[in-house]
Amino acid sequence: MALFFIEAVRFDGSGQRVAKVRWGKSKGGQVMPPAMVDDPQEADVQTVLDTIANGDEVLPKFHGENGIILGPKVVGIYYEDGASGLSTASDDTPGHSLNDLPSF
Repeated sequence: MALFFIEAVRFDGSGQRVAKVRWGKSKGGQVMPPAMVDDPQEADVQTVLDTIANGDEVLPKFHGENGIILGPKVVGIYYEDGASGLSTASDDTPGHSLNDLPSF
């Protein structure tokens, strides 16, 4: 199982759904400090969903005043219209969802 970090998101035209992410693979599964193997790359939602389906874990990565904070696990969701999307597994921590990441 590999670990990936999402650092930024791009929303679709509605501004409500994630269309692309800027992400990277964890360096050797290393969580703290959470470093990536290469510079972050852009990927579409389906690529992230395929990665999750393959058993890999994806987490949002926030850069805060006190250092780096990892958010809750990223999961696949279905919207009412049947389209696939991304969300976080828990909304218990305010300010740590995909919507709170920087956009690009």
